[in-house]
Amino acid sequence: MDIGSKIRTIRKSMNLSVRQLAEESGCTPSFISQIERNVANPSINSLKKIATIMNVPLISFFEEDTGDSEEEFILRKNRRIKLNSSSEKTELFLLTPTNNNRNIEMHMIVIEPGGKSDKPYVNNAEEVGYILKGTLTLSLGEEEYEVNEGDSVYFPGYIPHGWENKSDSEVVTLWAVTPPIIKNTSNERSPV
Repeated sequence: MDIGSKIRTIRKSMNLSVRQLAEESGCTPSFISQIERNVANPSINSLKKIATIMNVPLISFFEEDTGDSEEEFILRKNRRIKLNSSSEKTELFLLTPTNNNRNIEMHMIVIEPGGKSDKPYVNNAEEVGYILKGTLTLSLGEEEYEVNEGDSVYFPGYIPHGWENKSDSEVVTLWAVTPPIIKNTSNERSPV
């Protein structure tokens, strides 16, 4: 996946210099250059800032135009988009095809032991989660809940929410979100 050349193409079409994009996004010019050359692995938050400045959906950096009609409906395991957050110790896999006009998005999130959201998240979506493996501590507003393997949860995204894996083994969760929040960069993105 060539995220860097997509960012470079959009930046040049906007007549933005590397320095201007760096200043507006709060990154260094060398980091922007490394992203464009696919040398650096930017965080979700960095990509979201860049997408907002460029006025494009975050998901556009990951879409591939293959001309294959199957990909409108089916996302093969080896074609999933993977987003990492090293500070939160998580891997997020987008399970929904990116090249259709969908109203729902599905994620699988793997949280390492000690993984924790950086902050409470808020968005304009509805979220439904299912715990496939492990135990997750979920914060909703002022309350904290322990959800275990086989449990499911629903909440509106306007409630400040966060999570923590307090166990010594990984937690694997599935989430359905509507409307999609990764393709809409105007929302605060929640990994849960």
